[in-house]
Amino acid sequence: MLVKHSKRHDPLGIVQYVLGKPGAEVIGSTLACPDDPHAIAAEIRFSCAASKRLRLTTYHASLAVAPPERLSDALWHQIAQDYLAKMQYGLCPYLVVRHTDADHDHIHIVAGRLDLNRGKRVPDSWDHYKAETAARELEVEYGLTPTLSSWQTERKPPTVGMIRHERETGQPAVKPELQDLIDDLSGQVDSLDEFMDHLEEAGVELSLKPINETTVGLTYHFKGLYFSASQLGRAYTLNGLHQFRGIESPQDSAAVMAWWEQRQRGQESVQVEPELAQVQDEDHGQPESEPEAQAQGKPEREPVPQPKAQDPKPVDVDPALNLREAQPHPAQDAEDRTRKPQRQKRRHRQMER
Repeated sequence: MLVKHSKRHDPLGIVQYVLGKPGAEVIGSTLACPDDPHAIAAEIRFSCAASKRLRLTTYHASLAVAPPERLSDALWHQIAQDYLAKMQYGLCPYLVVRHTDADHDHIHIVAGRLDLNRGKRVPDSWDHYKAETAARELEVEYGLTPTLSSWQTERKPPTVGMIRHERETGQPAVKPELQDLIDDLSGQVDSLDEFMDHLEEAGVELSLKPINETTVGLTYHFKGLYFSASQLGRAYTLNGLHQFRGIESPQDSAAVMAWWEQRQRGQESVQVEPELAQVQDEDHGQPESEPEAQAQGKPEREPVPQPKAQDPKPVDVDPALNLREAQPHPAQDAEDRTRKPQRQKRRHRQMER
């Protein structure tokens, strides 16, 4: 059994897709109006409204059996319920639609992502690994023809070193984390430009390099490590993103590189002009002379107020005191008159000697 899944911000688009296919048939649901896309979307939104932090409200999965095997509607519905339970979506509102427009028999499942019993979002850590495990278990439980997992067809499995690292540290390895992140983001976009924007927001840098006339190599930079697309798997190459994820992109190498160069130029052209304060700091705060400021159309600086000269006489002194200081003191005048004859007599004695 092949399984593909993704998480989305809003249910309306994917519900319109699964119900709008020719020959689409609803074979199971817990929703009130399983034939009305807008009613379905409104009910899923309402079921997730209790969580303000739930950003991706909708889970979408497709399950397919290998041709020429075909299952009944009742069996498909039972398999869908078991799959949702294994993925911890058993208590979420869901819709199961069967498609008959392809050679392989398959169904689509759309479900809300808030567990109505616990009032919390369904955990999505390592959900790609859990989805592959659930598919292998369902093959055994229902006697279905075994098929290669997406790890063998689209993504490369964890290495022995990664498994040892996870066992010893309890932390997931970077490569599977990057694969899961790309899988989630690629299920939310339709164009290569949107895919690039989502990668940058998630902290992933993507670089392109031409290999030949028809092939462009992709390199992902995540958490300080570089991974080529071939190291991650077929689904992470430029052709794989188009084939397995439905991301539209130019298929010619020259056209892809022209788009890439144009995108790079567009990002480089966005420059933030320095603020006036920054410019003044770069000029070391040197004040400009008044003629230069007037020539450049800048407003003249206001004159700096100079301190006033202090009055040597106290301002609060009584004027009568000033007049008194100007007049001679009577006692001092009498003393001066007494000492003057005495000084003259001493001078005459000295001359006689």
